[in-house]
Amino acid sequence: MSLLSRPRVGALLALIFLLPAGAGAATLQEKIQNSQKKLEHIHENLGQVQAHLAAGQKTQAQLRVEISALDQRVVATQKKLVGIQQQQHSAQAQLAELRLKINALQAELGQQKGILARQLRGAYMLGGVTPLAVWLQTERPGELGRMSVFYESLARARSALIVKTQGTAQQIRKTRHEVQIHETHLAQLAQQVSAQEQTLRQQREVHAALENQLAARIAADQTKIAELQANANILNGLVSRLTVQFRHQEEVARAKAAAEARRKAAAAAAARRAAAISAQRAAVAQHHLAQERQAERQAQRVQETERARQVQRAANAQKQPPTTVVRPPVIAATPAPALPATPIVGHGNYPAPVTGPVTARFGAPRVTGGLDWQGITFQAPVGTEVRAIAPGMVLYAGPLRGYGQIVIVQIAHSLLSIYGHLGATDVHVGEQVSTGRQVGSVGSGGELGNDGLYFEMRNAGRPVNPLDYIHN
Repeated sequence: MSLLSRPRVGALLALIFLLPAGAGAATLQEKIQNSQKKLEHIHENLGQVQAHLAAGQKTQAQLRVEISALDQRVVATQKKLVGIQQQQHSAQAQLAELRLKINALQAELGQQKGILARQLRGAYMLGGVTPLAVWLQTERPGELGRMSVFYESLARARSALIVKTQGTAQQIRKTRHEVQIHETHLAQLAQQVSAQEQTLRQQREVHAALENQLAARIAADQTKIAELQANANILNGLVSRLTVQFRHQEEVARAKAAAEARRKAAAAAAARRAAAISAQRAAVAQHHLAQERQAERQAQRVQETERARQVQRAANAQKQPPTTVVRPPVIAATPAPALPATPIVGHGNYPAPVTGPVTARFGAPRVTGGLDWQGITFQAPVGTEVRAIAPGMVLYAGPLRGYGQIVIVQIAHSLLSIYGHLGATDVHVGEQVSTGRQVGSVGSGGELGNDGLYFEMRNAGRPVNPLDYIHN
């Protein structure tokens, strides 16, 4: 959309002062009406954008609820992961204790193996000597009992040591197996929790991206709303200035009309006085003329009376029957036959500006709500020629912020035709156009939704149904 800057507003007001005096008031009035129409269009677009913004904010609120739920799940998963990590630390501490225990058992097992090795070595050194042989070979029978007890104790100690060594080795294997199982379980649990946390983070990233897109769209809608409000403020200022100027020109026109009326009244009074004097003189002359004509008629009657007497005397002398007077018949005038009334084509007498179906009619409610349509919309392809519906003078032709290219033509004192959403204009301000003159071409759909022409008419500042003025 084109921007309506302050220099353009000044140029528009300057153009109003340069127009002819007879069309100045009507031009200002039409400007005011057109500006009011555009202001209503801005409010309509503002309502649409605000509805779009509300829908985006509602969706954004839903996404924020989902993101909050995902954040809570992420926090719970992180807490669970922290608990697992604490279990891992505790398990690692237990594993360290078990490893220390394994090392102690291995050291003890080594000592036991050393003792057992020395015992086995001692037994090996004795060779194949049995306790009986030792008893038979001994020279000191008293020591035989002690040797028997020693060998029995040694055998029991060796057996116990062997059993203990086997138990220590089995305990070491069992402890290692428990440590391995516990480590595997903790590793699997940590991997599952980590994968769950990664999935939740990915979901949150997707929701965050959607929220960012919605935030960008909401920001764009808010920017457009601000721009439309700025357009409305500019147009309100223009309407106010045009209204003040229009009232001033009306006062000047009324003053001029009053002065002209006084001048005409004075001239009429002088004319009446002159006419009275002339009438008086004519009356005197007419009186004299009437007296002369009366005298002439009296003399003529005397002559006619004398001639009638003479004719009567001659008729009496001849005794002829009187002559019958024959009068012509009276023919009455025959009245002319009445002509049939010309049927009205459509609703009005002006041709339509373009050929195409009407997609939005005057007074119909808008789909988005708000004000009803104050004009009609013709569906037509881009580039279609737009023609003037009646002769008149171009009051405005060019861009206006929020409305694209428009042309305003004054076709009567208080009647305007407005052609909006044009792609290009083919006339200039002050130009006199005739019926069918191309004023522009259809532009892209823009805020209309589809390609077409927005056409409006205003009478005395009020929007009227264009179908009452043009062929439908």
